[in-house]
Amino acid sequence: MSFTRFPRITLSARQFTTSISRQQGSQKSPMELLRGHLDQKVAQSRTAGPSSASSVLGDDRKVFKKNEFLRPQAFTAESLSPEPRPRARSPLLGPPKKIAVKLDPFHITKTNPLSHDLNPHYAYEFVNAMGKIKSRAETGLTWKSQRRVGKLVRRARAMGLISRWVNRPVPGGMGSVNRPY
Repeated sequence: MSFTRFPRITLSARQFTTSISRQQGSQKSPMELLRGHLDQKVAQSRTAGPSSASSVLGDDRKVFKKNEFLRPQAFTAESLSPEPRPRARSPLLGPPKKIAVKLDPFHITKTNPLSHDLNPHYAYEFVNAMGKIKSRAETGLTWKSQRRVGKLVRRARAMGLISRWVNRPVPGGMGSVNRPY
């Protein structure tokens, strides 16, 4: 359900709270000041024409003109309200390429994460506490490096170098002197 029928008065209220001078002698109630401000805006819109009447109330719906022929489809909610703004790319995907190139240590040093496939400590850096591979938003790597890091972690799991379920090394593992047996 769309609530575009109701006027938006947030901008008017914001101007009211920031433009009042404390040194004025008149003590008007906030509602009187708000009504006066809205009356001024409506008066300005009447002199300016019908196109700016919708901008006074902050309403972006389509304005109909007199003696204009309209099809029945013109009265649907989709055609009356404006198209939604295009959404920005989700921040869940990680930084854009310009930023990721500056943050990615593999891209900066021109190295491949897969060259460290036998080092479990290296693979653990890209695994969260539950043992899942960290997302690109968490690592800040480029797409290419993130793919290679995923391959590194999966390869280390397959070889048994790191745990599938937790990011802590097992006791006695990884060449530890204190072996449990």
